[in-house]
Amino acid sequence: MAIRIALVEDNPSLRKRFIDNFKYFQSIDLVIVSPTGEDFLNKMEQASAQELPQVVLMDIELPGIDGIETTSRLKQSLPDIEVMMLTVFEQPDKIFSSLKAGAVGYMLKDESPANIVKAIEELLEGGAPMSRTIARKMIGLISSDSNLGDDSKLKDQAIQEYGLSEQEVKIIQRLADGNNYLGIAEGLFISPHTVKTHIKNIYKKLHVHSRASAVKLAIDKKIVGMVSLVLAAAVRLLSA
Repeated sequence: MAIRIALVEDNPSLRKRFIDNFKYFQSIDLVIVSPTGEDFLNKMEQASAQELPQVVLMDIELPGIDGIETTSRLKQSLPDIEVMMLTVFEQPDKIFSSLKAGAVGYMLKDESPANIVKAIEELLEGGAPMSRTIARKMIGLISSDSNLGDDSKLKDQAIQEYGLSEQEVKIIQRLADGNNYLGIAEGLFISPHTVKTHIKNIYKKLHVHSRASAVKLAIDKKIVGMVSLVLAAAVRLLSA
């Protein structure tokens, strides 16, 4: 079954290029195309369950509300829909803002159509796709900026507030890093069934119903550090 996607892009020529390119991929079904964040959110409100996209390709620089704010609003109402940001610039500061808003992928628009489709598939499998040039820039930024450190005091407070065990915190971190259940199980030397049980308990404690919502809350509450999240995705990509 084809993956339903939405495209939010204000540039007419780029928008047409994406539409034309996706026609060659049977695994992709482009169900919503919008030139602005406002138009996209309106279409999402009117769409039936069968018409809703599974993945949204979101431009950052949009007229009106930008892609980061659009992503944040989308996640408030439809947290299970995945968002991958698209940009023509390598903007490290925007990556942090995008991830905090709920996006889990970040690709340059000049990537080949095949790479973008591969990133969409990876995202739905629990990954956190990122263009290699962005990954390199993020590692350089994190390595050179001591002010990007994670707040351990706020993390400890949040862990205590939600009653999370040490193992649950490790699983949340691995979810944020883009690991699927099998990857988490292998990394922690436990069975996939045990991972699923832990994740059910995590959702209950955090009062959420999806991986995206759990990760967003974990980032907001500093349970998962934004720096470690981006760094893990970047290192994983460059090591592949």
